[in-house]
Parts: sequence; C-alpha cells; structure tokens
Amino acid sequence: MAIKTCKENGHKYDSSEHNQCPYCPDKTEVMDKQSMPQDGSGSNDEKTEVISALSEDKTAIHKPAEDDSSTESTGSTGRKLVGWLVSFTWNSEGQDYQLREGKTLLGADNTCDIVIGDSEVSGHNTTILNRGGKFRIKDEFSTNGTIIDGHEIEDQTDLKDGSTITLGKTDFLFRKI
Repeated sequence: MAIKTCKENGHKYDSSEHNQCPYCPDKTEVMDKQSMPQDGSGSNDEKTEVISALSEDKTAIHKPAEDDSSTESTGSTGRKLVGWLVSFTWNSEGQDYQLREGKTLLGADNTCDIVIGDSEVSGHNTTILNRGGKFRIKDEFSTNGTIIDGHEIEDQTDLKDGSTITLGKTDFLFRKI
C-alpha cells in the first residue's frame, strides 16, 4: 500500500489502487480496455461506463463506497411485518402503513411510528400491539379518543381483521396478515 496525498485538497489515498485522488470532484479513474478482465471475472459491484469524450478505448470504473447501503433493501426495523392500516381519507388513491411485531404508536408527533397529519389527532394518540399473532389497540388518553367500528374504546381492546379505526377525522381499515 502506497499512501499518497492529493495536491488539490490534501486527501489521502492508496496510489497502488488509484492513479489520481478518488475523492476530488470531477475526477474519474480511467483504465485501458486491455487491463480490464476479459473473462467476466469482474465484481458485480463495479459499474462500467464508457466515456466517449476521452476515447472509445477507455473505460471508467466506479466502485461504491464501503458504507453505501443505498442498493440494499433493509427492513430497517428488524421486526416482522404482521399487518397494514389503509386510509383513503386524505388521499383518494389510498395511503398504507405497515404494522410490525410489537408496539406501533400512532399520532401526530414525529416520534410516533405512524405519523398522522390530522389536526384532531393527539401527539401520542393510539398504540397497536401485536403479540402472539393477536392484535390489541389502546387509546393513549387522546383528546378525541380512538373509535373502532363506530364505538369509542376506553380500555385495551382486541382488534379484528377488517375493523375500521377512526382517529380524529382519519379512518383506517385494519388488515392482518
């Protein structure tokens, strides 16, 4: 490994892997076609782009950064998907919200798992709990309450597939997987 310092910005880079600083803008590392693997043994992580402005026999190799996770689809929560809430109140095409194992907090506050943009929904309005394949719903002492199938709930209540949940002016259809 031969560490070199970029003359323009002072970046450190491995000169045995790069001909010029890979961090400086508008810099592209260029290889001759002959030095590229011809047997298809190149990595799938490499993106090859022909740069016609330089020459047709030059190819630029762009390698993703080590911490670049934009191409990976992660469940990010690490919790199993167990159901959905679907609302047509504010969007005629429908808006869906995923429910995952454990607790899901619904409300107007940005810290909630599902944030509802309705002025009549409390900051922390309702909690939906999934445990052992069963769903329960609980009002979190909200101002306007939590209504299930037209009835306001006062205690923690079982939630059944196909139920309608009303928070403020927003209606949700609950679907269980």
